[in-house]
Order: sequence, then structure tokens, then C-alpha cells
Amino acid sequence: MAFGPFSKQDHLEITTLGMEFAVSEILCTGAGYWLDQKCGTFPWCLVGGAAAGFALGLYQIIRAARNMAQQTKFKKVETKDGRR
Repeated sequence: MAFGPFSKQDHLEITTLGMEFAVSEILCTGAGYWLDQKCGTFPWCLVGGAAAGFALGLYQIIRAARNMAQQTKFKKVETKDGRR
């Protein structure tokens, strides 16, 4: 059963994007915090890590959206009566 123009697999990919964004943000912020502790530059590396994590997460979302749009462009959705 398709939900609009997206399949269940597409919905699974969409729901994982939020987790990927959160993980990239947490890891980069954590790395910035760790670097601040080593270098004594608090809060500059923390802020830089948070910004890098946000940028990385946004890049992942944009890349996935482009891939999904390209795949949807070439897919033809069939209706219940067999028409395309």
C-alpha cells in the first residue's frame, strides 16, 4: 500500500533522517566539547562543533531529498484500476 507517491521504503528513509540529523549534531558537539577540554578554549570548539554538526545534518537531509526526488521522478505510480 502506497501512501501518496511514496512507498513504505520511502517512509522508512524519511523517518531515519531525523535520527541521522540528531546523531551528527550530538557527535560533532561532543567532539567540540572534548576538544575544548583538551585545549582550554571553552566554548569556541563547542560552538564550532555544534555548527559543523548542524551543517552535516542539513547536508544529509538535502542529499536524501534529492535522491528521493530523483527516484520518484522515474517511478510511475499505478492506480487501483491498473492505469499509470
